[in-house]
Amino acid sequence: MKSYLGIDIGAGSIKASLVDTGGNILKQTSRNTGVETTEKEFLDSLVNIVSELEDSSLVAVGIGSPGPIDTENGILIESANLPLLKDVALVAHLKKNFKLPVYYNNDANLAALGEFRFGLGKGSGNLMILTLGTGLGGGWVYQGKLFNGYRGSGMEAGHVTYLPGGSLCGCGQRGCTEAYFSASGFLNRYRETSGAQLSGAEEFFEKVRTADRIATTLLNEGIDALSQLCRTLIHTVNPEKIVFTGGLVKSWDLYGDVLKEKIHGLVFPIFRTYTQILPGGNVAGALGAAALCMENHE
Repeated sequence: MKSYLGIDIGAGSIKASLVDTGGNILKQTSRNTGVETTEKEFLDSLVNIVSELEDSSLVAVGIGSPGPIDTENGILIESANLPLLKDVALVAHLKKNFKLPVYYNNDANLAALGEFRFGLGKGSGNLMILTLGTGLGGGWVYQGKLFNGYRGSGMEAGHVTYLPGGSLCGCGQRGCTEAYFSASGFLNRYRETSGAQLSGAEEFFEKVRTADRIATTLLNEGIDALSQLCRTLIHTVNPEKIVFTGGLVKSWDLYGDVLKEKIHGLVFPIFRTYTQILPGGNVAGALGAAALCMENHE
């Protein structure tokens, strides 16, 4: 039996799963991360994870992280949510420690691969993924192949401009869609508007459920921004499916129907008849990272 280790690097944690060729999870583990995580702590966590989950069946390691990254050279260039990490050669570090093939790509790209292999996008000829979490990412699988861009930083959909000169995004620019529809965007804008610091996205959406005026207004603005992004993607690459993944999909009941209605009102009528807009989120990011290994070992 062959197994693959998928590692998903996030703003608050590194999650890892050892999976078999069918995508069944054999073992799991995680390590905490945060804005104060240093390069040494980060690399040590990766080594500890592989050491914990490695067994004789393991044939490759796959890693996903937010961009920008350099897939060709295996480097995490920087991360808005892990600000102390700059030009980290994580692939070389793991290869030196374990003598295993290591593959690396953008986390949203790997979410797309995971959905294509194991989720709602299975078998789709033209699949677009938007990840709704701490940030907002995008991934595109066309005719069975993942679109990477030049060095793996293609489809940074969250940084398509919604409002020039608008709210500050974690990337340093203003007006990105991510600044309007993401956990970080909602929390930052709620703090700027009300002066109150919320504990997280769950508290933000709970305020929406209790009809908090500021939270409701910010969510509606976020829906407008996200619908404009989807319009751009639909008119540009003509996907069969747009599948939303990530933690914010848990609150889909608060915005999903309105989002679909707004998208349908913005696109050409023909697209309304066949473009599927779906909430996903059941395929873990680590499973997408394992799918990257499978892509390279079949």
